[in-house]
Amino acid sequence: MKTIFQYYSKSKKASKKHKKNNTKLLQSSLIALLYLALLCPAFGQLSVSENGRYLVKQDGKPFFWLGDTAWGLFQKLDREEVDFYLKERAEQGYSVIHAAAVHKNPFIVPELENSYGDKAFANEALMKPAITEGNDPEDSNAYDYWDHVDYIIDKAEEHGLTLVFLPLFGMTEGDAYNLITPGNAYQYGTFLGKRYQHKGNLIWCMGGDVLAESPTQKAIWNLLARGITEGIAQSEDYSQTLMTYHVRGGHSSSDYFENAPWIDFHMIQTWDSYTKIYGIVSNDYNHKITKPVLHGEGAYEDGPEYPTKPITPHKIRKQAYWATFAGGMHTYGNTNIWSFGSNPKYFTEDWKEALLSEGAQSMFIYQAFFQSINWWDFIPDQSVFLEGKGDGDHLNVAMQSESNQQLLVYFPEPAEVILDLKIFKGEKDIFIKWFDPKTGKEIKPTKEKNKGTLSIKTPNEMEDALLLLSSRK
Repeated sequence: MKTIFQYYSKSKKASKKHKKNNTKLLQSSLIALLYLALLCPAFGQLSVSENGRYLVKQDGKPFFWLGDTAWGLFQKLDREEVDFYLKERAEQGYSVIHAAAVHKNPFIVPELENSYGDKAFANEALMKPAITEGNDPEDSNAYDYWDHVDYIIDKAEEHGLTLVFLPLFGMTEGDAYNLITPGNAYQYGTFLGKRYQHKGNLIWCMGGDVLAESPTQKAIWNLLARGITEGIAQSEDYSQTLMTYHVRGGHSSSDYFENAPWIDFHMIQTWDSYTKIYGIVSNDYNHKITKPVLHGEGAYEDGPEYPTKPITPHKIRKQAYWATFAGGMHTYGNTNIWSFGSNPKYFTEDWKEALLSEGAQSMFIYQAFFQSINWWDFIPDQSVFLEGKGDGDHLNVAMQSESNQQLLVYFPEPAEVILDLKIFKGEKDIFIKWFDPKTGKEIKPTKEKNKGTLSIKTPNEMEDALLLLSSRK
């Protein structure tokens, strides 16, 4: 197993405020870039694995998802800022960025307009895109809203980043559904599909923090999805697209689009209910129709709006590990980043400083750890806890890999448990290895006789802990 520490060291970019916390957390740019060169997806398009549990690259290799929510990316940042943000996140090990082509909500202002003052639509009622001749960024008359969208998509691909691409982010249901209708959804989708049919780093995401409770609302997203797909494939061939749906807090896309032909994986938003993540993700993981599951939006780091605040780096880690141990993928969020300063009541520091937050860097450790094991072979298994499983904020969770005879346990808080070692039947010895999710430190493996059960306590110095049990060193 590779040592997580080899992938990061000091960061020259850390601000004075974050430098103390990040000295041991931030990876050097050179090491990170070399590491990412091995991990970046081979574009084009991702697809669903044969067992329906995760995504794979074009070469069939499993794709590890670490997302960042950057909803305002296409509207709030200019070209220079886009370059800075995408480069930083790529170097930090993120593989997916969530962003909306267009916003119709009060949190990204001005609505339907980008940082250059270009409008998205020439005719808002018809959602008819505003297109000008040429795309020279030095010519304001030529470089239009959609040229800027093109630039960001291409720049993300340069950095090996996949985009969860929302045609429209609504936030408030009335606003969103006052813009997109059954009369314009298909045409708008067709425009997007044709324009971006050759972009292999896009995951198409219907919705945008909206419910789909009425037949009319469902019809809108079905029409939009069909328009995109027919724009790409010239027929209603959903094998040519990868799609999901972004819903409001407390819901899953499976609530509304369980059998939709266009939906490839389900997305969940838990908002403030971070202690319920494991159970909610498990529900979709165990659904009768097997699809990958994404915990796409939880509680944002530093978010002041949650009843469960403060959203600390510790809570950020819990959300990621609970989602993953339930069999899902996970996307991180920071309240200072997603709107890029557009909504003053929801940020505590400049978004460029927030990129270096402790929570964001702990996600680098999170993905580096899983990249060091065959994570796709592990399946959730809570039956291994004979005593001490816990609940709520103290819910201990486990996964096992039968093929490799490995057992992985996450302890969100200091704990003592008794584990069933049935997975190691026939093995005389087991090897015990601890990892610190906060710092990335590893404790040298120890060997124990296999007695069928194991009573074990988390190391005193760890705020939360990862335990890997293996049949071989």
